[in-house]
Amino acid sequence: MASSAEATTSQRRKSGRAVKVPDKFQPEVESSQTAGAGGKRKRSGDDMEGVENEVDEEEVEEDESDEEDEDEESEDEEAPVKKKSKPKAAATKSAPVAKKAKVNGSAPQPKAHSMRLPSRAKKPTGKVVFKDQDAEGLYAEIFTSDKSSNDVATQWLGEYDADNTAAMVDLVNCVLKCAGCDIKVTEDDINDPDNSPNRLNEIQDEHKEKNVADYPLISKAKSSHAFKVCLTDFFESLMGLMHSTTVLYEDIALIENIHLWITSMSSSFLRPFRHTATVIALACATGLCEVAKSQVQSTADMLTLMEKEEKLGSKANKGRLATYQKNIEKGKQHRETSEGTIKDFFDTVFVHRYRDVDPKIRTDCVEALGQWILILPTTFYEGTFLRYLGWLLSDQNGPTRHEVIKQLERIMKYGELGGIRNFIDRFRPRIVEMATKDAETAVRASAVDLLDMIREKGMLEPDDIDIIGKLIFDSDLRVRKSVVNFFAANIEDLYESKIEDLGGEEALDEAFTLDDENKENPCSGWIKLKALAEVLLNYDDGDDVDEGSTQDDDLVISDGTINAAGFESRYSLAAEVLYDKVAELQDWEMLAGYLLFDHSNKQKAGSVSVAVRNAFKLEEKEEVALLEILHAVVKTSLARLGEDHHQKKKGGKSASRADEDNTARKLAAVLPRLLKLFGSKPKTSTAILRLEHVLNLGIFQELRQDSTAYSTLLHEIKSQFKSHADAHVLREASVALLHAQAFEELGETTEDQMQSLWVDTIDDLRKRFPKSTEISVRGDTKVDLVLQLTTTVTRLNRLAGISNPVELFEKAPKKTAKVARASTMTVIDMLLELVGRGFLDTPDPDIDDEEDKLVISAIQTALFYFMWKGRALKEAVENAEAVPDVDVDEIKERTETFSDKLIATLSSRAGLDPCRLQATGSLLDLYTIFRSILTSKKAEASLAENDYSHLLTLVRHIAPEVQEEITSIFATVEKHYANKAHKTLEPPADEKADPTVVATDLLSQAEHGPDTPAALEPPADNDDPEDIDSDPEDEDEGLTDAERQVDGLKAELQLCDLTSKLVLAIYARVIDAEGAMEGKLKHRMLRNRRRLGPNVTQILAVLEEPNPKKGKKGKSSGGKRPKESEVRSKMKSLEIVVDDDEDEEEEEVDEEERRRQELIDEEGPPSEDEPDEQIVEDEDEDILGD
Repeated sequence: MASSAEATTSQRRKSGRAVKVPDKFQPEVESSQTAGAGGKRKRSGDDMEGVENEVDEEEVEEDESDEEDEDEESEDEEAPVKKKSKPKAAATKSAPVAKKAKVNGSAPQPKAHSMRLPSRAKKPTGKVVFKDQDAEGLYAEIFTSDKSSNDVATQWLGEYDADNTAAMVDLVNCVLKCAGCDIKVTEDDINDPDNSPNRLNEIQDEHKEKNVADYPLISKAKSSHAFKVCLTDFFESLMGLMHSTTVLYEDIALIENIHLWITSMSSSFLRPFRHTATVIALACATGLCEVAKSQVQSTADMLTLMEKEEKLGSKANKGRLATYQKNIEKGKQHRETSEGTIKDFFDTVFVHRYRDVDPKIRTDCVEALGQWILILPTTFYEGTFLRYLGWLLSDQNGPTRHEVIKQLERIMKYGELGGIRNFIDRFRPRIVEMATKDAETAVRASAVDLLDMIREKGMLEPDDIDIIGKLIFDSDLRVRKSVVNFFAANIEDLYESKIEDLGGEEALDEAFTLDDENKENPCSGWIKLKALAEVLLNYDDGDDVDEGSTQDDDLVISDGTINAAGFESRYSLAAEVLYDKVAELQDWEMLAGYLLFDHSNKQKAGSVSVAVRNAFKLEEKEEVALLEILHAVVKTSLARLGEDHHQKKKGGKSASRADEDNTARKLAAVLPRLLKLFGSKPKTSTAILRLEHVLNLGIFQELRQDSTAYSTLLHEIKSQFKSHADAHVLREASVALLHAQAFEELGETTEDQMQSLWVDTIDDLRKRFPKSTEISVRGDTKVDLVLQLTTTVTRLNRLAGISNPVELFEKAPKKTAKVARASTMTVIDMLLELVGRGFLDTPDPDIDDEEDKLVISAIQTALFYFMWKGRALKEAVENAEAVPDVDVDEIKERTETFSDKLIATLSSRAGLDPCRLQATGSLLDLYTIFRSILTSKKAEASLAENDYSHLLTLVRHIAPEVQEEITSIFATVEKHYANKAHKTLEPPADEKADPTVVATDLLSQAEHGPDTPAALEPPADNDDPEDIDSDPEDEDEGLTDAERQVDGLKAELQLCDLTSKLVLAIYARVIDAEGAMEGKLKHRMLRNRRRLGPNVTQILAVLEEPNPKKGKKGKSSGGKRPKESEVRSKMKSLEIVVDDDEDEEEEEVDEEERRRQELIDEEGPPSEDEPDEQIVEDEDEDILGD
């Protein structure tokens, strides 16, 4: 072997390259002299297979590789070696072949590398080939050829053997090209390593003048990730090949040269140079870690062989022992070299770049350190290096923090616990903080996963377990899902402790009688459900907030209508994610049986002992929680059955459908029993009524024999509606009745129950409506009667939201002895009288809250009447039906009465009074409703052919003085939201021109608007916000973050609600459309459109639509429609006649008018045929004055 190596060396000398001879010092000097192609010093090496595999799995598939895979590869090394090494040698140049022969001289090392090199050759099957016509040299080989990284590295080493200076030029130019720089270095630059920093500075200055900001590593192209993979693969492969060919140890100048140029570039002030060089340096270090790892394994194998040989005693082969000892010493020396080079890269690159200003560079450093810890734990798995990960847990960049968490998860999964225990003790509080408060959802979810792993290892404190457990109620679904395993383990721990207290599983098996058919028999699953309820209640610290919010329904969400989709409680959201993890939740019948169980009935309990009964006896709060969980479990179960129904083939579909029907029948039978048992309490009644929303009532119309069960269910729902005054119960009962109306074949039964409800509720209103006093005068009625009237009117409001009340509201009562003691007014007239109580003359804190609730309910209910009425009129016009003038006069009179009372209400109040906001929104809706009669194509055609002039007297414009009042209200609501959301409003134009005003706090100026000179704003454009009489900072003092967030959402909801109604009214041209006030409101609303958040901006974007060009007027069917001016001219209505020049303008903006009309079409009464849309509208009214 030695002679062969010497011969090869002599051949190399003839080619002009000096390489040191192993047994002499002289060649070492020659090598350093030729370091014109080299430079400074350096060490290290080994193959990169394991790391490359990790990079692929981590970056391409975003999943970390398993270190065990690498071990399996190393176990199978010999077989592939002999198959692939020969073809490789035949295809390679002579110089690399000679070096392989040299490595093969030491038995242990050739195995490791001959195994890994063929293995790496398999890897690039899916390599991305880049198209770059300007690519050349090494850059072209790496990125534009289909060669594997290992092949390219082998080829480059061969070129380096032939001409080391030219090869280094090619390598450095490749690095520059990867950084987006086309400037090149020359052989003179390579031969003068001491001048390399100066040369790099020159290149940086020249490149900076080109103003090139983009470079491949940050390119937005899809191939940017593949570019990084190809780049890192090459340098990792290069380090491995330098080790396997011993160039790493025999030609120190090569690694020194690479280190010199890369580290110099890594400290560049140019981001492209710095980032690219850092990625390459980290890849080199990763490759060297693999080298060091293989060296450790080779040395260990050699020691094992040596020990076996020594055990032979006198029979041991001394020559073999000497060879083993020599190889061990040589391996130690090589390892020192490789680890020294790793340390150099760490000290010169990582230590400076892990805190780089560029977050991408910091993230790359984190990823690399995580790899090094797993590849070479003997060096990196200690506090000296782990602390860098701990420090970066507080990085300001979200992806960097996320990468730290990912690397810690990998270390927890694959590393030894001893090395990380101290780290966890030190940084556990920070990880807990990230899981609960981090701004990035992905970071929070990953932090929870990491803490779950820490908990499994027994390194999490009890207080931390409780803090993380509360995240089961988090608003973000991804966080809730991540905490499922953590939370389920807590439930299991509590359950096991309860079982142990009761004598263990065997004692429970004896106590419980198993009966799969009867789900109401006690079983061990009930104890698990009890544990679940206890843990949820223990973690739910939001009861006080929830209690308060439920009382102020009108401030949480507009409650005039209902969200048909329903509201999910905290317990329901938790149960949905726990469904797959807690087996007991997948049996909803067992849960229902548990809730229906009578704990006071000892006979029903059978042989179950008192201790066991107490173990599953429920408290009131636990019943509420489990009822909410039952809703989520049933909904999830039905959803899964539905998915199975769609996915299965014919036979499976029928079975799945049968399961759905069976579930629905059982649920329909359970619901009335639950309502009878828990219906007396609002919270439990609300939870049970939600269950009806997911019930498929279609089974009753398919199976006539179950009509009794359906009638029983409807009767119980009606009973809940009549017996409760709680707004939540009424809301859920209304949604249940609406759901029932959707099934036409059950319409007769449903209609009977609805009519019964209408009659009972109207009779109740007549009984309570006083005849002797002036009901429209505030304060003349006892508080108890006001409360009773509020409840009754609220019920009417709910019913009017789901069915047409017009006939019943206009019907006068028959003269009977019973009616003689009650009011004889029609329902709508009674409601209008109650609206009159909204006028506030003298505030009275003792009665104002209750009076205002009554007025708000009356306004909402009356508005529903006009919505249904407007819908009926629109249908009559579209169908060219006659509308008697008497009916029009009656509607007009009531409309004027209603609008006058609304104006009186909003004008008599100030600030953000709920009645004021409700009256404002309802007034805008009222005017828009009757304008919508004109909007559809059918209506326009009918208006052109028939005389509806008297009907169109219902269309009116809001008076200028009322518009000023509404503008002031809008400014107040806008300012209130700005205060809560900490946003700065745009000052008026005159204030911006005054430097003294600009220098002051804009929000303070807005608050003290009445003290500013009147000349700043014209009196006709009164948009100053009214003083809310409180400092926003004082209001927020003492509130929790959650309460501040809720207040901000309420304020935003108020602003969005009012803004949307104003936008519709402007498009309907019932406000801001005529006289001196025209356009002023729109201008005022758009002033802060960019400062109020995306929701408000999106609403106001409708007003920013540019007018369409005249050339587009003739397109589409809209060009054929009769102009509104023509219709108006024919009808000769004084209310809507416009000037001739306005007629011409309307012809020009015909398309804009169509858009306006389409928006108005969305306004209007709820349709019985479209219950879902109605319900959504109803929900918007309760807060902000719909």
